[in-house]
Amino acid sequence: MEHCVEVYFYHPDFSNYTEDQILALEEDWRYFATGPKVWIVQTYIRLKKAGYPVIAISEPPKTGVVVLHYEQFTTFWNSAPSTRGIVTVVVRADRIENKFSDFEVLQNQHFADEKKLFFIPHWPQPNIIQRNNARGTTIKNIAFKGFLSNLHPILESDEWKQFLAQRNIEWIADGQQWDSLDARYDLINWNDYSETDLIVALRQDLARNYPDKPASKLINGWTAQVPCILGPEIAYQELRRSELDYIEVNDLKPLMVAVDHLINNPDVYQKMISNGISRAKEFSVDSIIERWGKLLFEKIIPQASRPVSKLYYSLSIGERRKFKQLISNS
Repeated sequence: MEHCVEVYFYHPDFSNYTEDQILALEEDWRYFATGPKVWIVQTYIRLKKAGYPVIAISEPPKTGVVVLHYEQFTTFWNSAPSTRGIVTVVVRADRIENKFSDFEVLQNQHFADEKKLFFIPHWPQPNIIQRNNARGTTIKNIAFKGFLSNLHPILESDEWKQFLAQRNIEWIADGQQWDSLDARYDLINWNDYSETDLIVALRQDLARNYPDKPASKLINGWTAQVPCILGPEIAYQELRRSELDYIEVNDLKPLMVAVDHLINNPDVYQKMISNGISRAKEFSVDSIIERWGKLLFEKIIPQASRPVSKLYYSLSIGERRKFKQLISNS
């Protein structure tokens, strides 16, 4: 299918690479440790390799559909000679609503309306090494994979450490402290689940529900064939179909009960693995590529190509914002 509207992916880092070098970045999974690189660079690479007519840019184009990250919207806007004729698709990530965007991509379903706000799942962890099947139903290594600032204090408590020691279980906090959007995180092994028997992930505030966060730890667990014990987060709850998807806990005592339950019921542990293998298919790389393709080329481009839409997008981004405010106030 031919499209009269160009689709661009904007990231300043694209200026540092040739096209071939950009596509080769997919082999370096540690490069994709921060939101803009995951959502923009990785999505561009995968759509390009899948045959979609997308273009990588580090400077604003004159016209077209531009996919960019919330964090880079201001830089993009300030560097654009004109925003007339540009249709913005902003990846909100875990930020607040971007009131200047034309469309937004959200990483869970909570605020999605399928008109302006669209849910597309976060990519699974690149280059995942699945749990070694020879480990069977053994639970000897429990891991957290993520930025350490997100780790709930109970997972660093003496009571938790004593509980694990009594069961000869090792706790592996596989992470680093957050640095910046441009940092590399070379000490992490987020892709390697080969010796991981259980994922535990509880954020700092268990009462908050985190409506802005993705279900990445759950999807990665399913993909890696490792059962998960997780906090009460909206993104996980939206995907839950049965008790085999994951175990939800909100304090240390229920967490310890959950671990003992899986130790004492290896059949349940194995059923969670089998269930995860099935659920992971819904969030495979190919399925997410298809979602992106449908959003950009079957929803946004046709909408942006309508005569009345062309008139609207001929306004600058700031003028569109004022127009929307007038409409909402009338």
